[in-house]
Amino acid sequence: MVKYGGQRLIEMMNRVAGMPINEIDWSGEFSDVSKECINDEALKEYLNKVVDNQKLSSDKRTKSQLLVHNKAIPFDEKGDIDVQAFIQNITKMPAQIYSQNAKMEKSDADNSITFNVGIPALRGIVYDMEHEKFYIVNTCPGAGTCAKVCYARRGRYVLLPNIFGKQTRILNLLLNDPELFEKLLKHEIETLIWKNKGKKVLFRWNDAGDFFSKKYFEIATNITKQLQGKGYKFESYAHTKMGDVYNLNDPNVTLNFSVDAAEKERKKVDLSQAKTSEIVPPELFKDLFLKDRAHLRVDDKGKLIPTSAESLDVLKQRIADKFNVDINTLIMYDDMLKIPVGGEKKWNVIVLPKGQGDVAAQRKDVQRTFLLYH
Repeated sequence: MVKYGGQRLIEMMNRVAGMPINEIDWSGEFSDVSKECINDEALKEYLNKVVDNQKLSSDKRTKSQLLVHNKAIPFDEKGDIDVQAFIQNITKMPAQIYSQNAKMEKSDADNSITFNVGIPALRGIVYDMEHEKFYIVNTCPGAGTCAKVCYARRGRYVLLPNIFGKQTRILNLLLNDPELFEKLLKHEIETLIWKNKGKKVLFRWNDAGDFFSKKYFEIATNITKQLQGKGYKFESYAHTKMGDVYNLNDPNVTLNFSVDAAEKERKKVDLSQAKTSEIVPPELFKDLFLKDRAHLRVDDKGKLIPTSAESLDVLKQRIADKFNVDINTLIMYDDMLKIPVGGEKKWNVIVLPKGQGDVAAQRKDVQRTFLLYH
């Protein structure tokens, strides 16, 4: 039997009654996963390209390093890539599954707090521990134009090797042992609930990645139902580009369908009725806020500074015209926070690219969320 190491696993295994670790069930619960098997030599060739790519000047680099961070590539004493050490690295037990990124922190309020979990965006590398094979897994099979502007393929997500390591280990645990993944994450969230007693705990699935398998979505709904069944003040939500997942209409997880998904996924969803999110291109708003050279200026609270008192009204009108939305239902994110949550989808909310959180995606009374490109 293949085993994960680490004291944390030993402690958790004592709690979960010695449940066995299984191989990836490609023919059963993960039969819907889009993947490609690669052998060791092909992997080494790819990893060498990542290393060579890192040596290039920044204007000549490709985005190949987005699948594997170059600093996560181990070498042996001869200077060759150490495949066994790489396997140990990506299949190591994640020290912690949940996270709280900057946008989640901005979603916190006096009576609520938000956490999240993420997997590699677009593609992830997985090692099938039972069959000893590598796979490239499509973690965002519904991605469309959003792939070009995906924030999880830029900034700290690709610059910091620890983020690559954590997300990749989470993906490997999820696929190699979904039952253990579910038990561990449920335990972590329940601990968060107790640590934040008195507050509502909100949980975002996939601040990077998506429900690339219905089994993964089933885990999300199971955890949510079990924790709510204990009477906890707990809610979970997600953005997804998977039409079939959105159409499951599960009441336990608040889903926002990303309109920037692939056309084949958009056709599956009734966008006139769905709760959606969509990206607003920079040309619709970049002239309405102050700049510091090429960047938009922010105040001491990290929020954008309008060029005039009329700027936000102009922004609303432009979005109303561009996206064919009733301007009377269109409100700014900060104004939404002042409005009590209703039971029906009523509001269409504009979220600025800096200084604002993800509350519009959490609220069931928000139908369309317009995310200014960041």
